[in-house]
Amino acid sequence: MSSHPPRRPAPWHPDAPSPDAAGGLGHPVPPAGWPGAPAPYPGRPGGAAPPAGVPTTTEPLTYSEFYRTPRNRWWKGLLSIVAVGAAILLISIALTLGALGIDLLLGSTTMEEIASGRITMTPALLLATNLSLIASAGVAVLLHRYLHRQPVGTLHSVAGRFRWNWFGRAALVVGPLFVVYVAVVALVEAPGPLSWGATAWAFLAVVLLTTPLQAASEEYLFRGVIQRAAGSWVSGAVPSLVLGTLVSAVTFSVAHFATDVWLIVYYLVFGIAMSLLTHATGGLEAASLVHAANNVLLFLMSVPTGRMNETLDRSAGVGGPFMLVPMAVIAVIAVILIVLARRRGLVHRAAPPTTA
Repeated sequence: MSSHPPRRPAPWHPDAPSPDAAGGLGHPVPPAGWPGAPAPYPGRPGGAAPPAGVPTTTEPLTYSEFYRTPRNRWWKGLLSIVAVGAAILLISIALTLGALGIDLLLGSTTMEEIASGRITMTPALLLATNLSLIASAGVAVLLHRYLHRQPVGTLHSVAGRFRWNWFGRAALVVGPLFVVYVAVVALVEAPGPLSWGATAWAFLAVVLLTTPLQAASEEYLFRGVIQRAAGSWVSGAVPSLVLGTLVSAVTFSVAHFATDVWLIVYYLVFGIAMSLLTHATGGLEAASLVHAANNVLLFLMSVPTGRMNETLDRSAGVGGPFMLVPMAVIAVIAVILIVLARRRGLVHRAAPPTTA
């Protein structure tokens, strides 16, 4: 989005022609408040029109519909989804190989363990995983900006910016709820004695420095681009939300490479909840916050107990009916944030600008 403030419209004159929706000269347009005056641009300060040279769609759209601009083509959505998946896979493979090389040098693993597939999670591997997703989010930004021709700000929200005020208010709700949830889990599981060796400190540094960005990156990848890419294939708020949620939730679950049925369902529920939250709030702020709080606090509980390997294990048999609890927690938190956003009148529709 342009860094310049929106221009004030010139004084209306009944004989002065004005550009029509197609960019040519049409009939005179009366000022706001006059009969026949066009509706203000939703999501823009004071309802002012966007800067000159930045066309918009003719009606406000929800987050899932935001790629349905006049320049939209069906193949752009498909290319975005394929490109995001390829970026995650290729960058992850490259960084994981580098991490395994470091672990071999440090003696944290052996060639025999790697060959047999018995790879233990290490700080280097966790760092590689997080950095691969953060780097992939960079690819998502490029697709958003240069393929879908959207200002970078509209990747954050329909308002064209990251809404820090809303993020802060959501944090006041999400933080305490997750702290209580993790505390209850810790009491129920009774993890036993804590150990703060060199490996635990290394894990702690990786978690605190990169996991919040990793979690937010997943939201920008799956909800920010994939949900919108799939949503652009159909017209209407509900069809776009349904198709966008379906595609983004399924790809989100597949990308975690879980082979346990309960975990697969958990990732589907998580993805659906974040898609609905993004749609209802018109942006990724709340979803990124929930995702980051979930990952960071659960990892912090696992680091001193030496259970990072178990926490990241997604093989068959590790899940069970107990997974219904975290599913319910995520769903309840999403509902609370949606209600809060609606009560505060948070804008969740806007006319998306497009750039040349």
